[in-house]
Amino acid sequence: MRSEISPLFKVSVAVVALAGSALAGAQYADRLPWHASPAITPPARTSQVAALVAPAVKGGSLADMVAAVGPSVVQIVVKPTGGFHPMQFEGQPGEAPSQGGLGSGFIVDAKGIVVTNNHVVGDAQTVTVQLSDGRELSGRVLGRDKQTDLAVVQIEGSGDFTPVAWGDSDHTRVGDPIFAVGSPFGLGSTVTSGIISARGREIGAGPYDDFLQVDAAINSGNSGGPLFDASGRVIGVNTAIFSPSGGNVGIGFAIPAQMAHRVVEQIVANGHVARGRIGVALQAVTPDIARAIGAPDTKGALIAQVDPNGTAAQAELQSGDIVRSFGGQPVDDSRDLARLVADAKAGTTVRVAIVRRGQLMDVQLRVGGEQQA
Repeated sequence: MRSEISPLFKVSVAVVALAGSALAGAQYADRLPWHASPAITPPARTSQVAALVAPAVKGGSLADMVAAVGPSVVQIVVKPTGGFHPMQFEGQPGEAPSQGGLGSGFIVDAKGIVVTNNHVVGDAQTVTVQLSDGRELSGRVLGRDKQTDLAVVQIEGSGDFTPVAWGDSDHTRVGDPIFAVGSPFGLGSTVTSGIISARGREIGAGPYDDFLQVDAAINSGNSGGPLFDASGRVIGVNTAIFSPSGGNVGIGFAIPAQMAHRVVEQIVANGHVARGRIGVALQAVTPDIARAIGAPDTKGALIAQVDPNGTAAQAELQSGDIVRSFGGQPVDDSRDLARLVADAKAGTTVRVAIVRRGQLMDVQLRVGGEQQA
């Protein structure tokens, strides 16, 4: 029987994770309407060097590095199937435009594996991939993940595909230099630069929000393009901007590479993403809640509700418990726990440290699963 929850712990969230409140004005760095692309001759392929051996920055110029990674950045063309329709730049998280459009992407495997945003490909099964040397090849959508707004495309046909290397977004610091390459407004191979402005941003896009915030110019058509660090490695996937007007105001958001890499690997291997599940609803530990339940501080994820059919109930976790660590990894807030559970393999058993009525306890918890997420 489902237990009653006191008003202190009432939340209106789906079981498993909290999706944080939406940031007003946040919108996708969206793909353009397909017919809005200007007629521009793509630049010639400048280098066969992959980012794995990207040259060092000389004299403050990014030119050599841009030349090295440029061949790996592509334009994604989604052609409409039922004629053209007006397309708004503004998009709500979770919506996928039904008409054709243009976006960006980047090659991560020499076999022609391309990463982009889910909202770029929409519901399309095939797309056109335009390389920096002007070649246009058909691409098949291998899979997509709406939770993180990522999609993977397989380029059909033989050819010389130059991949970029994934970087380490976990150790990227605020103030680190970055540069973005993409197709804003259909202008292929456009490069902009800036710094990491903030980390761990929640913009209401999904339950696993953990965006890097950047000040590099990101505009319509940049969605799905790579965000590079100063070594020419991908540390993010450009996805959204904050803009009252619809244009760039120096606040862009990128999916961290550590998250994107894991999602892409699963899509390539299985066609979808399988996530762990324990069956809880979470909320933040506020100072008032911490005092009310005797917690030493506001760190951790508060269990607001327990699904009686989930594995958390089987482990006798309760509403009001605060999770401080999961599988040996610290849990500072509800987002940490949501990501750790999602990354855990179904069927495994992990040690969970909780605070219950002011007392620290250890619980053995089996991770459940879901067929597709």
